[in-house]
Amino acid sequence: MFEFVRADLRRLTGEESGLASKLGLFFFHPGLQAVLLYRLSRWLLLRRLGFVAVMTSYVNSVLTGAQISPRAIIGKGLRIYHPQGTVIGAGAAVGDHCTLSHGNMIGTFSDDEERPTIGHNFSAATGAKILGKITVGHNVRVSPNSVVITSLPNDVVAIGVPARILLRETPEAARPGPGPGKAAAGAIVDRLVSLLRRNVEAVPLPERLNESTGLLGEGIGLDSVEILKLVCAIEEEFGLTIDESELTAVRFKTVGSLADFIEEKSAS
Repeated sequence: MFEFVRADLRRLTGEESGLASKLGLFFFHPGLQAVLLYRLSRWLLLRRLGFVAVMTSYVNSVLTGAQISPRAIIGKGLRIYHPQGTVIGAGAAVGDHCTLSHGNMIGTFSDDEERPTIGHNFSAATGAKILGKITVGHNVRVSPNSVVITSLPNDVVAIGVPARILLRETPEAARPGPGPGKAAAGAIVDRLVSLLRRNVEAVPLPERLNESTGLLGEGIGLDSVEILKLVCAIEEEFGLTIDESELTAVRFKTVGSLADFIEEKSAS
């Protein structure tokens, strides 16, 4: 249990530099409190103190708004930003270093005991739900208010009701190389940066954007809705038609990789 708690604490407080900030998160962050109360309820259940575990889970739901069953199996490094409305049902399995935002449900699709199995580094945006006896791979992100009812492979971004794959990582051998015209690519980068500043509203942009700026994950962190808006803006700005099959995660990895893709499409 303590190894999991340490990983949970590091995940949330690791970016805080001061002791006061870390203590503030520890005592006053409802998401962290929801995670820690779940850990306690799980620990009690494994020691055959089922009634106390259920009571602890009930206290968790009253204090934080999160209903996390002690019979759910959740890996280390769990991060919940806003626990209100979060539900993780009994029998659900979630991997390490996963992130829930707000109003997420990981549970049954109908009145049965079949619940999802989710891999490592999973991320669910506000309102996303994962339902039924399905398997979700590693490094999967689900966009706001999407409903996942079918299994998903590794390294994808899913959106919609029911959710479909928006971005898919391509195999190493199939990844496109850099475009040949660096001067042209530089001009495309400038236009792309301008598009980002005009169209991305849901996430804050860094003051400086260049070809090495990441668009997904640890970079700007575009969600599925922002990606769709950006694709529409690119099609209008550059006079392109981008097929759904061309929306691979590697092309959206950085501003530079996206500029290379635009240059490649413009030349074809």
